[in-house]
Amino acid sequence: MICLFLFLYSPPNRLNNWQKIQSRGYLSWVTRPSPLTYYQSLDGIIGLEHDILKQFCDKNEIELKVTVSHSNKELFALLSSQAMDVAGANLIATKKRLAQFLATTSYDSTSIKLVTSLKKEKIKTLDKLALLSGEVLAHSSYINTAENLIKQYHAVIKYVENKSLYELLLSVVNGSIDFTLVDSNILAVYRSYVPALRSGIQLTQTNEIIFLLPSTTDYSVKRELDAFIRRYKNDGKVEEYKSVIKESLPRSKPADTVQFLKNYKRRWNKVKKNVYAVASKYDISPILLGAISYQESHWNAKAVSPTHVKGIMMLTKAVAKEQGVTNRLDPLQSLEGGAKHFINTLAKVPKRIKESARVKFALASYNIGFGNLEKARILAQKSGKNPDSWSEVKPFLKELNQISSVDGETAVKYVENIQVYKNLLQWKEQQ
Repeated sequence: MICLFLFLYSPPNRLNNWQKIQSRGYLSWVTRPSPLTYYQSLDGIIGLEHDILKQFCDKNEIELKVTVSHSNKELFALLSSQAMDVAGANLIATKKRLAQFLATTSYDSTSIKLVTSLKKEKIKTLDKLALLSGEVLAHSSYINTAENLIKQYHAVIKYVENKSLYELLLSVVNGSIDFTLVDSNILAVYRSYVPALRSGIQLTQTNEIIFLLPSTTDYSVKRELDAFIRRYKNDGKVEEYKSVIKESLPRSKPADTVQFLKNYKRRWNKVKKNVYAVASKYDISPILLGAISYQESHWNAKAVSPTHVKGIMMLTKAVAKEQGVTNRLDPLQSLEGGAKHFINTLAKVPKRIKESARVKFALASYNIGFGNLEKARILAQKSGKNPDSWSEVKPFLKELNQISSVDGETAVKYVENIQVYKNLLQWKEQQ
C-alpha cells in the first residue's frame, strides 16, 4: 500500500519538451555557417535563421545556444542523437528528412537553379551540359538533382568538398567552371555582390525551407515555433532581413576576391599564427591586422617594392627604425612594427569619433600620414560637412590629388580594400 502511495504521489517528470526547455533556460540549435543561417560578420552575428530563433528565444526569455556544424552529416547526427533541440541550415523539406525528423512550418521557399555566367552563352537546353563542366557541393541537397542531370543528360559534374558555395559562384564568374547548382533564395542574396551571375533553368519544383526537430520529441516545441514563424512571415520580416544580409556581406570585384581566396589557401596558414599572436599582444583585431598585411603584401613576407619598402607589412626604413624593427623581412618583426605603427596612428584620431570611422581614418592616415588626413578633414569642415564622418571626408581626401601632391584617392581605395579583405577573412575564418 505504501509503495502504491509513493508511485501515485511522488513527483513524476510531467513536463513536456517545451516546458523542459523553458525550465533549463535555453534552446540549442545546430546549423551550418552561411548568410542565410548564421554568420559572424564584423558588425556582429547575422543570418535569417538566427534572427528567427533569436527573436523567438528573446520573446520567451530564454537563451539561444548555437552549435556550428561543418557538414550536413554531422548536423543530422547531432539531431538524431537528441543532442540538439532544433536544426536549421537552409534545409528543404525532403521526403527523407520528413520521414526521419519532425519539421516546423516553413519560413521561406526555394528551388534549385542552374547558375552560369553572363559572360558566356546562355544554356537554353539541358543536353548542352554534356559539353560543359560543372561543380556541385558534396553532401548537399543538390546531389539528387545533379545525379539526375548526369543520368538523363550526361552532364559533366564534379562533387567538391573543399569549397564553399561562394567560391563555386566565383569559379563560375571567372570561367574555371561553366555552371553550378544553387538554391534560388541563396542566389537572390549572392547575386547582389557577386556580379555577372546568370540565374538559369529551374531544375526542381519549389520546396519549403524548414527547421527540423528530433523525431522522438512531442509536438510542444513545434507548436511554439510554428506560431512564432507564422507571425514572423506575416510581418514581412523574411524579406526585410534578406535586405539586411545584402548590406552586410563582402563586396569586391570578382578578380580581387578570387586572388584573395587563392592567397588565403596558399599563404594564410604560414602567417596566421604570427598575426594572431601579434594581435593578442597589442590588443587589436587579428582580422584587421590580417587584412592590413594582405593589402600591404598579399601575405608575402619577402615582398620588396620598387621604393624599397619591405616585408609582410611593407614598412619603410623610417617606420621600422621608429618601431625597433631590425629586420623588415622577418614576418614577426614586421607585423609587430606595423601593429605598433597603426596603434600610434589610431591614438591620434579623436576619441569622440565613432569606432568604425576612427579605424578608417587611422587606416587612411597609416597610408598617407596623419597631417594629410587632417587637411581633408579641415576641407570637409569648411565645406559644411562633418569632419568626423568617413563618408563625408572621403571626397575631400580625393580632392587632395587636385590641390597637392598627396594621393588621397589611393588612400580611399586602400581603406576600402581593407574593409573588403576584413570581411572576406572574417568569413573564411569561420567556415
